[in-house]
Amino acid sequence: MVKFSEFSFLQKLPEDGSAATDRDVQLYASEDDLDQCLYYLRTLSNMLQWSSDGMWAALAQHSISTDSSHLSLHKISKLYSIIAGLYLTCAAGRDGEITLLEFFLHVCLRAIAGNYDSGNSDLEPRVSQFHRTALTALHQILLSPYSLPLAKLELEHILIDRLFQSLGGYDSFIQVLLLDVVFDALKIRNAIRPTAPPLSPTAEVKRPMTQETSQNSRLSVATERREGFLNIPPPPPSLVKCLQAGFAAPSSRPTLDSWVSFMTECLPFYSDTIFQILIPLVETFCSQIASTFSDLQKTFKDSVPVGEGSTAPESTLISLLNGLEHILASGHDRLLLDELKSPVTKSPELPQGFFGNMVSGVFSSETPQARSATANNRLTVLLSFQDAVRICFLIWSWGGNDGTFQDTESAASFNYTSLRMRNRARRLLEHLFAAEALECLETVVEIWQKSSKSPDDMRSPIVFNLLHVLDGSRPKHTIPAIFNAIYSRTNPTALEPSRKSTLTSSLNDTDLVVFLVEYTRSLEDDTMDEIWADCMAFLKDLLANPFPHRQTLPSLLEFAGILGEKVDNTNFGEQRRMRRELGVRKRRL
Repeated sequence: MVKFSEFSFLQKLPEDGSAATDRDVQLYASEDDLDQCLYYLRTLSNMLQWSSDGMWAALAQHSISTDSSHLSLHKISKLYSIIAGLYLTCAAGRDGEITLLEFFLHVCLRAIAGNYDSGNSDLEPRVSQFHRTALTALHQILLSPYSLPLAKLELEHILIDRLFQSLGGYDSFIQVLLLDVVFDALKIRNAIRPTAPPLSPTAEVKRPMTQETSQNSRLSVATERREGFLNIPPPPPSLVKCLQAGFAAPSSRPTLDSWVSFMTECLPFYSDTIFQILIPLVETFCSQIASTFSDLQKTFKDSVPVGEGSTAPESTLISLLNGLEHILASGHDRLLLDELKSPVTKSPELPQGFFGNMVSGVFSSETPQARSATANNRLTVLLSFQDAVRICFLIWSWGGNDGTFQDTESAASFNYTSLRMRNRARRLLEHLFAAEALECLETVVEIWQKSSKSPDDMRSPIVFNLLHVLDGSRPKHTIPAIFNAIYSRTNPTALEPSRKSTLTSSLNDTDLVVFLVEYTRSLEDDTMDEIWADCMAFLKDLLANPFPHRQTLPSLLEFAGILGEKVDNTNFGEQRRMRRELGVRKRRL
């Protein structure tokens, strides 16, 4: 304590009311004895690393005076924060005293607050090592068994601001250490708050959208919280802005996995406000994925070498896709939990059939109702899913003819890289379709519809290739989903609420029926065994109430004809009865 109080550069603070945009709060000079202070910080860090419970107790219980009579200690123990863009300082502790543990915490905060002059490059390695050691010691203090009283200092605000500053630095490893201490501060911030009672053991547990976890994840509050953190206040708003800046900053590329892991572990803190941060983070991920994917394409197209010290686009792209998957999974899991708690509006009893009796509800009118909070949250999640489907389809469609433009030396590298990126995009698409098949399918149909420049042009068959390789979009899942999408636009009252589309896409019933015809034509003949019963039930219900489909009847007649052609090429079921059944319905159409 005495040694640290002798270093004048640890006692400098920004003046009250100075602009917070001036990042040079303190610039270390060559005459500052950083090496000596670094030695004491290392000694402190080593002592804390192997401290017994008795030593931690001594640090937490023994106090020192930090009033104005002890000027050096008084200056070191002062806290500063940014309010309305201005620096404001305040005295720490109570009654002019603080514990030894808190004093050493302030020393570490003082050490990481300074920086070096960009014109004095000789100081860069010294300051970098100085910051690393101080952050290591700070991490140990925040993980100590007596760290809970430090929550009153609200360190998360200071540390998040310092994390912002690190994005403009040269040492990317500093970002990793800052992410650790920010998470520590957030964790002790919520550790002293009351928790909610556990869920009933009879409550239904929904399967999460993905079960993948990051390999280098920190100690997760998600494994400890269950539903205990449901009523905690969210982290500061600056954290989301910091995450967006971190995912977009070039300096964070070498440590992007740590940023993704940090975001994943912080998501439980947003249990009640996850939908407010979902769209901003998804937009950031999608824009960065698109930019990185464009750079990757240029690498093979223009033979642009990767710069020295930069991160390869493929590893960056994988990390960004991992982050996108985690934020979507958290949002969707929370949505399922909210829908489980909300009352379910049941439809009237409908006769047996694919959709029930389509005549029921023909003359009933839909009264406008206020959209519930859960419905708004569902819309937020689905809009995010749509953005993810579009960017994943863009990546999945890469390759093929693009490989013909490669020379012999780079062809193998291109094939490997494109296959790796396509497989990762496909895996994310699998999870999206498993979670929300109908909405994802409508997004894919919209992509297919816009793939032609004019209505007379042939649309891209790549969409069909994608649907054929996804397990979640097998014909037995896709055909019923198309039927649901059609009836959501022609006769939505005939569908149960869980089968209705939210109509967030710009498709109409004609677009969907045209897609149905082309998709059915692209199927293998053997798939008729999977979809025959659903198709016959659809045609039967359609004939019971054909009026809403009057604009699409010609295309539906073509759809029935394609079914007949494919059935003729197979030998499943009772062929004579199936042909007779299809023939009757085709004549009625």
